[in-house]
Amino acid sequence: MKNYLLSMAVMLMGASLLTSCLSDDDDKKQDPVPVLVSNGAYVVCGGNMSNNIDGSLTYYDYKTKTASQKVFAANNGRGLGMTANDALVYGSKMYIVVDGENTVEVVDAKTLKSIKQIKTTELMGVEKGVHPRHITCYNGMIYVSTYGASQSVYGEDWSVTTSGNGYVAAIDTLSFSLKNTYTVGSFPEGLTVYNDVLYVCNSDYSACTKASISMIDLTTNAVEEYKNEKIVNPTMIAVAGIGIYVLDMGNYADKASGVFMINGYGNCSRLFDASFVAFMGSYIYAVNAPYGATTQDYIRYNIQDGSRVSFTSDGVYSPNTIGVDPISGHVFVGSYRQNADTGYPDYSGNAYVAEYDQMGSKVKEFDCGVGPTAIAFNAGIEYVKY
Repeated sequence: MKNYLLSMAVMLMGASLLTSCLSDDDDKKQDPVPVLVSNGAYVVCGGNMSNNIDGSLTYYDYKTKTASQKVFAANNGRGLGMTANDALVYGSKMYIVVDGENTVEVVDAKTLKSIKQIKTTELMGVEKGVHPRHITCYNGMIYVSTYGASQSVYGEDWSVTTSGNGYVAAIDTLSFSLKNTYTVGSFPEGLTVYNDVLYVCNSDYSACTKASISMIDLTTNAVEEYKNEKIVNPTMIAVAGIGIYVLDMGNYADKASGVFMINGYGNCSRLFDASFVAFMGSYIYAVNAPYGATTQDYIRYNIQDGSRVSFTSDGVYSPNTIGVDPISGHVFVGSYRQNADTGYPDYSGNAYVAEYDQMGSKVKEFDCGVGPTAIAFNAGIEYVKY
């Protein structure tokens, strides 16, 4: 889960107390009041490596109800490069992970002007820094997973054999210097931090032989590894209460993707089928759209009581990512369009995003770039005079 939500809440509480004290001294003075606001959604688009289409960034402005494409390029005079994969907003900055370029782009979250381009192969070394994948934040640091030394070999029967390890870089958000490098399992993907423990999904590239969850104590740097025969291809993870929640993508064949819960005793149970998820507060929002299926399920799962409901009766053509605005609770689903000539998803054409309100009603559709892979939100604290 996005740790910056807790940080914003704490900041807002402290600022509110300070404002109250100042107001007691002078009832006539109208001090600005801090409020949590969300101004828009950033859609990270991976592009298409096979057709040499660069990744891009689309911004949807809530106030004007308009979407602008290639906004990173427009504000910086250069593109993101190949295979943009993930992003988050942390404080005043946005961080965009670009796998094919071995970069983490750091931009001002409001102006989108470049602050720093972090080359992970220079920061971590060529072997460790190659193929950055996902990002999370905690206590003034960003943590970026990289495939690093992970290797895969396909057999004649298309079975996969993996070797080597991935890594996680701990990067200071002020100096952009490398503070630590953690060795994890093969082909690490999603990660999160909870109570000073960094959790990392080691996907094993769907080989289904060495998949695991690395658990790193950030105070001692001690590393533990959790394995369970039910977890074969973990790609996203969140922690809430006594549970660890994992999206496992299966093997894209006879082992279906789904969400699993690992309880405080290490027991693992499957909750429901899912292809894409977004973790927000005490809810898991999920889309289940297996390849080749003619129907889709849109699920909102309550972590506290285990209840599950359908959050919308509408759908998109070919979903590829999902995100939830932390302030409004609106749900955004990115989708490929159908290719008019082939009848299949158009992996080289512009895609689109559907926005749903908290009740599951469709609010808006807007175009985005090629291959939406992640959605981040322009959310934070603003000071308003009433």
